[in-house]
Amino acid sequence: MVTDVDMDLIKISEDGHVTKRILREGSGTTPEKNNSVCVHYESFLQDTNVKFDSTRERKAEFTFTLNSGKVVKAWELAIPTMKVGEKAEIFCTSDYGYGDEGRTYIVPPKASLRFEVELLGFWEAAGSAAERISSAEKKKGEGNDLFKKGAIEEALFAYRKARDYIKDLWNCEPEELEKCRLLIVTIQLNIAACHLKLKNYEFAVEVCKRALDRDCTNIKGYYRLGQAYLEMGDFDQSIEFIKLGLEYKPNSTELLALLSMAEKKKQRWLNESKRIYRKMCDN
Repeated sequence: MVTDVDMDLIKISEDGHVTKRILREGSGTTPEKNNSVCVHYESFLQDTNVKFDSTRERKAEFTFTLNSGKVVKAWELAIPTMKVGEKAEIFCTSDYGYGDEGRTYIVPPKASLRFEVELLGFWEAAGSAAERISSAEKKKGEGNDLFKKGAIEEALFAYRKARDYIKDLWNCEPEELEKCRLLIVTIQLNIAACHLKLKNYEFAVEVCKRALDRDCTNIKGYYRLGQAYLEMGDFDQSIEFIKLGLEYKPNSTELLALLSMAEKKKQRWLNESKRIYRKMCDN
């Protein structure tokens, strides 16, 4: 008898010994051959449901390169079918797991396995300056698509990987160096946008300042810095950085609107503080 659970299974290997059930749909693209991937996972003995490994319990993501022989064959087949952000169960027989011998003290011989895997992101190897810049641009584009879909955590991962390609790039032609500088400013500000959405305001401040260190005229940097400080309740810092941005673009409607909001919020806070102080004195 075929159950609804069985109908959810996706056959991965031709012999049907590796299957997958999607627990949460992903929003991004799938890894390509020889990409490095980053996952969270939990590993179980399928027959007894005993957990024998977990990155979540270790609080450490796991990174490996596809087709490198570092993981069980079931993963090599199943993970390339997963989209960024996808969480899935992967089932396999022992011939796609730890084989007839198993793993001493951990996995019995000929054990069927179940894995819960979440694909956090992936990236490709890049060598030359041109390759690294191209890979950074590709990863930034992937982050933009994820951000538009509301997959903010996944977008943040993509932007960070984009930054990793070029953050220490210096041994290159002058035009490549300038392209790299402008690109990393954009990436840093995209990272800041993610932190703002996730309410990680201190991180947003940090990356905005790094961006402005490379381009002190970037209006978007001052705007997002003003936003972050405003959300933190630091009205003076918010107003200060908004006004610095207005020195470069006095007619910026976005900065002027944010300045008006910051000044109104500061005034309301002052009025409320005075009211509370008077009430304390009256008592």
